[in-house]
Amino acid sequence: MINITYKTQINKNFCLDVEMALPDKGITVLFGPSGSGKTCLLNLIAGLDRYNKNIIHSNFNLNDKVIDDSNNKIKLKPWLRKVAYVFQDNRLFPHMNTLKNILFGFKRCNSNLSVDELVKIFNLQDLLKHFPSELSGGQKQRVSMVRALLSQPELLILDEPLAALDYQSKQSLLPYIDSVHKILNIPMIYVSHDIKEVLRLADYVVVMDKGKIIDQGDIAKLCISQPLLTQQEGASFILEGKVSEIYETDKLVQIDCKEKILITAENMHVNQQVRLLIHARDVSLCLTPPQDSSILNCIPIVINKLQSDNNSKLRVMATMGGQTIVALISHRSAHQLQVESGREMFAQFKATAMIK
Repeated sequence: MINITYKTQINKNFCLDVEMALPDKGITVLFGPSGSGKTCLLNLIAGLDRYNKNIIHSNFNLNDKVIDDSNNKIKLKPWLRKVAYVFQDNRLFPHMNTLKNILFGFKRCNSNLSVDELVKIFNLQDLLKHFPSELSGGQKQRVSMVRALLSQPELLILDEPLAALDYQSKQSLLPYIDSVHKILNIPMIYVSHDIKEVLRLADYVVVMDKGKIIDQGDIAKLCISQPLLTQQEGASFILEGKVSEIYETDKLVQIDCKEKILITAENMHVNQQVRLLIHARDVSLCLTPPQDSSILNCIPIVINKLQSDNNSKLRVMATMGGQTIVALISHRSAHQLQVESGREMFAQFKATAMIK
């Protein structure tokens, strides 16, 4: 685990006070609204002096090495932390071409990584002589990631690297980001307030708001309990599956989540692993599959338990092939359908009701 504790007065109106233990592998996403302290936390982890002036308490350990410890007056300089930082604005040197930007600092850190291999993995072979002004936003971020990886870090942090990109550039860059931690087998901390990015990348999620940790854990569990994660849409759930068929004429994709589910989606391919986020308010329950309905998805479920929701509705927890389904229904509907634990029913939701 990576243990991180920081309490610092950023300004007179904002105090950052966080304590978390993150997995030492995979991608941890810091999620929260603008102004919640995500970037401030990254800067503290990276050791940037601007945010170290007013530290009240700090403790940061990485691979059994103490990076920050206010009790023992330990605070490693940024270049000694083995933490690489990919900024939102890429921060490439405008007077250097791609190759020189990539190699900046490479020799100083005695890295044993192959420049040629990383250049090939990130598809930069034809851009090595280009200057930043000649690159697209997505290309600049790929250069930034290669430069960061060549420092051979033990932790890679990325601060909303897709925020300034258009949709197409985001889609093209996501596979590279998803593969980064696998190349070096190092943990990543990724900042975002885009639920689609979280669905695609997160192995672990830390939800922040107003300088504090609101919740943290597995994304599937947090979607059910944490409305801040689902953009205040209330309880939601995640289904994980694999693309099994694409119906181009109907503009539909079939996902195999044990049961087959149809969604509207683009730019997917057969055998692609996906996560689907479905809001509980978009799910209805029935005793038998309806006939002649426009709702394409009707899957068998088993009711687990019923919970009272804050909005005078009933939250129904169910399972489908080991995965959790959540529905919000009225108390009257629950009485009429005799919804109870252990009952076999069907859950319905539209093909357009899912976030991919």
